[in-house]
Amino acid sequence: MKKLAYSFSAALLALTIMPWQAATVSAAEATVPVTPLTNEITVQTEANFRNADDVNSFIIKAARNHVSVINMSVKQDSDVNGNSGFAFYDSQIVHEAIGYDGFDALSAVIDKAHEYGIKVRAWVPQAQDKAAIDINSSWQMRTIDDNGRISSYNGYTGTENHVNLFEPAVQQYERSIIKEVVQNYNIDGVVISGLDFDNERVDMNTSTINAFRQSNSFDPRDLDFTKSSNSGKIAQWNNWKAQQMASYIQSISTDVKTIKPELALGVYTASPDKANSGQDIALFNEYVDFLLPMADYRGLNHSVDWIYNSTGVLASTQAKAADKTLIPAVDVNIDTNTATNLYNGLRANQPEVTSINYYATGQWTDAMINNLGLRSSL
Repeated sequence: MKKLAYSFSAALLALTIMPWQAATVSAAEATVPVTPLTNEITVQTEANFRNADDVNSFIIKAARNHVSVINMSVKQDSDVNGNSGFAFYDSQIVHEAIGYDGFDALSAVIDKAHEYGIKVRAWVPQAQDKAAIDINSSWQMRTIDDNGRISSYNGYTGTENHVNLFEPAVQQYERSIIKEVVQNYNIDGVVISGLDFDNERVDMNTSTINAFRQSNSFDPRDLDFTKSSNSGKIAQWNNWKAQQMASYIQSISTDVKTIKPELALGVYTASPDKANSGQDIALFNEYVDFLLPMADYRGLNHSVDWIYNSTGVLASTQAKAADKTLIPAVDVNIDTNTATNLYNGLRANQPEVTSINYYATGQWTDAMINNLGLRSSL
């Protein structure tokens, strides 16, 4: 989800965009023909690869529409259309998702995609994992309310199942799944997600609290998250969590590189300006090969130029990971004018970006895939 080759020549742009020019260039000014941006896609397996016929049809359409990389979920990433955490491959660690006990979707996708020259990364979600909670209910993530009551955290919807990624046993379990996939499948990379928190009130599990208290002078359960006077301690709590998350990513990187040193490892990242996410890209960028910044400009009430302008998600990510390949993750449901603006804006202001990763919630329709083919000519 190793070393992948990401290359791009900005020679034509160099005639008009010089390194010393500080101002953001208007997307409309990028009119010189350049190499097309590469299409990558993120695919939820349960909604798209239910059998061999689905795989064959999908891959053929993807190849026709110039898809170069598929990031395929190897275990369910959400609690919609089934429970999170169950496998879409032949696993000896976790039960297969419903309908996949006799169908190794990962193997089928790899074989067919490679036949058409498409790379496949194993996308391994982390935080949402009902299968793990079924193994040990104490692994479920905990949160604290305004009155100091601690309870299970069930996400924004109230129906999600999140695990405590700072629990050593949880880390061992999640890492074992990644190692199993890397060892047994001819994948072209690994990409992990779910490594940021929805809010600052998690993770209030006993093991996390005890670990925090060993190196800090207060108990996070005593924090009043409603009072600005506690902002310093809240920041200390969030920074500690970011350090623990970076340490976990380092351990995953070590696992992957030990098994297959050249296999590329990437992470879907939250916008660096997202407050209290418990994720600091600067702390873990040295352990990964590429980053997929989540460029949900509409969800954050921005216009599309927030993706590529001097204060947007790519710029803020570059500030923390200047030497890393960045592949913005964009909702596939954008119109042609918006796509044109995005492509021109990236070429003018982010010439290092050579690929866009499109994601869709649920099924990839024919129209979505066909639009990727049309965008390859923008």
